[in-house]
Amino acid sequence: MNNNKGIALVITLLVLTLLLTIILEFSMDMRVEARSAANFRDEMQAYYLAKSGITFAIAVLEEDSVEDSKKDTKYDALNEFWAQKVPPVPVGDGTVTVEITDEDSKIDINKFDQKAKNLGGILAKDRRSLMSRLLKQFDVKEGLSDEIPDAIADFIDEDSDELPNGTESNYYEGLEEHYSAKNKPLDSLQELRMIKGIDGDLFSKLNKFLTVNSDGLININTASKEVLLSLSEDLTGEVVDEIIAYRGENPFQKKLDVKNNISLADNVFNDLQKFIDVKSNFFSITSTGDVNNSRKTITAIVQRQNNKGTILYWRIE
Repeated sequence: MNNNKGIALVITLLVLTLLLTIILEFSMDMRVEARSAANFRDEMQAYYLAKSGITFAIAVLEEDSVEDSKKDTKYDALNEFWAQKVPPVPVGDGTVTVEITDEDSKIDINKFDQKAKNLGGILAKDRRSLMSRLLKQFDVKEGLSDEIPDAIADFIDEDSDELPNGTESNYYEGLEEHYSAKNKPLDSLQELRMIKGIDGDLFSKLNKFLTVNSDGLININTASKEVLLSLSEDLTGEVVDEIIAYRGENPFQKKLDVKNNISLADNVFNDLQKFIDVKSNFFSITSTGDVNNSRKTITAIVQRQNNKGTILYWRIE
């Protein structure tokens, strides 16, 4: 009889242990599911915050264009509202951060091919010289400043003829992880890393000065010092500093304003005026939504035309 009672007690304890284990496991699963649901909710909120930032930025660019039309001004500059860095804005349970960058302030590598659109009467080799001068500012290995611009042009042009310092598909097809030259314009700057001579380190140094979406002319009101120095072999750092200081208070409203207000020799201005403009039509927008520990970043390239912004490129991270 006592043995039966002992067995019953053991069975009872075993059943209770199993029930407790099941309850704890169920509770843990519920907490995991609740946490997963919360993470999913936060990620979705972060995405929509980032998306709303893109919509806001496009509206700002369109409004800027409308205001310029009303005032009959045709320039874009860094002292305008669209160019200001805005701190994170609280929205609901999270924040959104938006930054607009002028793509027309950069060197367009898709214009290195002579058959590229919107060359504006400028020879492609002269555009490649901008890249050569930019590369020299970063002390690249001897010869690379001439090889890389030609390699870019060969990678995007439709023919198989190599430029003097370039390379075509035969080089890329001989690599261990082989591929062919694209033979058409690049869709994103990331594709630059596929081109001979451009490694990750060099790409990280150059990417903020280059673009694949622009009118082909460089806005002198928004270009960086490095890009400005690339405009002419005879342009000195002192003159570039003068340009940057002057435009901060008095944006150039036409090309001739540069000649009339900056200490430029005629030959240097002649070099500059081929490549510059005072307005912009292409912009990149980076919008980041943060909710708790979730973050979503959207990058968009927008073309502004006739007071309307059109999205050309969209990437979510």
